[in-house]
Amino acid sequence: MTKLSSYLKEKRIRQADFAEQVGVSQGVISRLANGASKPGLDLAVRIERATAGSVSASTWVSHQEETRSMEEVT
Repeated sequence: MTKLSSYLKEKRIRQADFAEQVGVSQGVISRLANGASKPGLDLAVRIERATAGSVSASTWVSHQEETRSMEEVT
């Protein structure tokens, strides 16, 4: 279960309602909640704001991706 899925379940928020709040379709939220896809940075930030930080944008970045990004900077 993803953090987003847990958040929606805990707060008893329907995917369709949350999708409307962040400006995407229910299908997008379903794929994110099921871990089938990851949001772009813009959507990740909108999700973070809509959840008051409970699902942070960094939730969607794996440790491996963070490491790769840091290597690209150096």
